[in-house]
Amino acid sequence: MTGEKMTTFTMEFDFGSADQKAILTELQKSGYSLMAYKGAAGPNQLTSGVPTWFSVPFGTMFGLVDIDYQPQYKLYVTNQSNIAANTTIQMQSISDALSLGSAQTFNADGSFVSGGVEGVASDSLGLFNNRPAGTPPVTVGLAGLVTTPTGSNYLPFCAFTLHPQNSIVMKPLETILLVAAQQSLKSGSVQANVSAPGCTFSFNAGTVEYDLQVMPSTYAITNLPSTPSVKPVSSGSTIGLIVNSGN
Repeated sequence: MTGEKMTTFTMEFDFGSADQKAILTELQKSGYSLMAYKGAAGPNQLTSGVPTWFSVPFGTMFGLVDIDYQPQYKLYVTNQSNIAANTTIQMQSISDALSLGSAQTFNADGSFVSGGVEGVASDSLGLFNNRPAGTPPVTVGLAGLVTTPTGSNYLPFCAFTLHPQNSIVMKPLETILLVAAQQSLKSGSVQANVSAPGCTFSFNAGTVEYDLQVMPSTYAITNLPSTPSVKPVSSGSTIGLIVNSGN
């Protein structure tokens, strides 16, 4: 992917103002974290929930906080096949960064090689599972590049079941769900329902930044006045229905 100019999408909080600083102090004292979920489309998607994309303790934040995301992806494979809610997905094998519209073949030794799926759309990635027939299915998915106050990493945000000698085409969606909650989750931790009030929004060519704030008392997340708007999400909502619908 060398030489490609990538769009950078930004989620920004400003904890420098007096009111947001006071809310941040409360969040830190009570052990809250900012958690994100990101959408994807494809067959045989995990039914037990959606992997947490990133989880960042508010204790690591202060002042102006930019969380930057580039639509740049790697494929991952794990032999965890029965993934229940609250399971944490471990990315056992990870490909190089890939251009959308391309495909890889996953071999039995855990390696990836180029090709294996024909006609992949320009907004998707393909993967062929070249493990021998009769071997157990694997869980596969996409990891997206995100930079948070705790570092820059490719982190998993979707999961699909893929049988041996079969292929899959996965399409990342730019629908994001953010929530502030009292949970100690890791990236990859599968969650079925929203654990606290949050918000959802979508990145596109015309909207590359959302300026956000945390509300007092409820700790719901919303947009700052006169900035691109977000939609409120209620606690208990189904995460998969929110981020994977493509709306």
